Amino acid sequence: MNQLAESIKSEIRKRGPLTFAHFMELALYHPELGYYSPGIERIGKEGDYYTSPYVHQAFGEILARFIVKGAGHFGGADFDIIEFGGGKGLLASDILKYMKRDHPDVYDRVRYHIVEHNPHQRKEAEKGLEKHRHKLSLLSSLSELGERNIDGVIISNEFVDALPFHRAKFSRGELLEIYVALKENEFVELKGKPSSKEIASYLEDYGLQLEEGQELEINLNAGRWIKETERILDRGLILTIDYGYLAPELFSPHRMKGTYKCLHKHQINENPYVNIGEQDITAHVDFSNLIRVGEHAGLNEIIYTTQGQFLLDWGILDIIEDGESGAGTASGKDTIAAGTLFLPQLMGDKFKVLVQGKNIEDETRNFYPESPLKISFGVL
Repeated sequence: MNQLAESIKSEIRKRGPLTFAHFMELALYHPELGYYSPGIERIGKEGDYYTSPYVHQAFGEILARFIVKGAGHFGGADFDIIEFGGGKGLLASDILKYMKRDHPDVYDRVRYHIVEHNPHQRKEAEKGLEKHRHKLSLLSSLSELGERNIDGVIISNEFVDALPFHRAKFSRGELLEIYVALKENEFVELKGKPSSKEIASYLEDYGLQLEEGQELEINLNAGRWIKETERILDRGLILTIDYGYLAPELFSPHRMKGTYKCLHKHQINENPYVNIGEQDITAHVDFSNLIRVGEHAGLNEIIYTTQGQFLLDWGILDIIEDGESGAGTASGKDTIAAGTLFLPQLMGDKFKVLVQGKNIEDETRNFYPESPLKISFGVL
């Protein structure tokens, strides 16, 4: 018997049908039984999927270069890095290692905060980052920063896609929400009126034409996250890396079933009602929403591009050429792994990068470098 599935069924019996967002929150973040709660490795060969820091450490070095240049716009003052969903600290380790080695002056100024709700992962991060312990702050939520505001850089790598989202379906000229209910003690989906005005009005600004029967995901938590991060940022940059699209592509009629998927042992399926608590549930990010909510909150868009182009712009080819030792000794296996991060049709096109800034308008003109090598956007 799946204990978490039975717990969710019990809640449905008591409260009635749940929004998919609430179902997903329980499936992923239930404090004892959720997918992200136990001390089980979810990333890497023994887990369910890979993220860029697990593919090659060049990813962390590129982000460190980005941060170092950003720090140059804050004079000699202290500044903060906040990483959401930092897990056991692999990306933080790569970033801090590079900064300490090549930019000790910046390293001396930085304070690195990992926001990770999973206590087991926070303990792993504390152990793995022991060399940088005096630079490290481990938080279960952003609220633990208190009322303080920061100058610095906020990083989100494959964080937004895992925020619980609502699901909806366009039927007979109106947008209906998809709810999770029970029939003969099995999970079923029902359609009904949207659970909030935010869902009903989500697409109004986009001017899109949906097809009859088209399904889509609406991630209200993504917009709330942008507002939350903007509020604690006095001056600085927000770097969001994830798979997704701008709204016209994301909600195109050729995506009739939306983009949500489940991941279990490196296999993809489209059934969120099996392996509950043992599989990830995710959907592509609506970057148009992050941009529009950010603009309303006081953030300006600096660039939206592919991960491949971003990595090229910040010098990943130089890193590959130099090799890990900095002496031109990159192995063939090492080169292939790094190439996975930026090559088209691999992670380079699949993932997008959004850079937003606050109160740094005058500095952004010369902030972002451009590589002479250009990668065209692909459609996956």
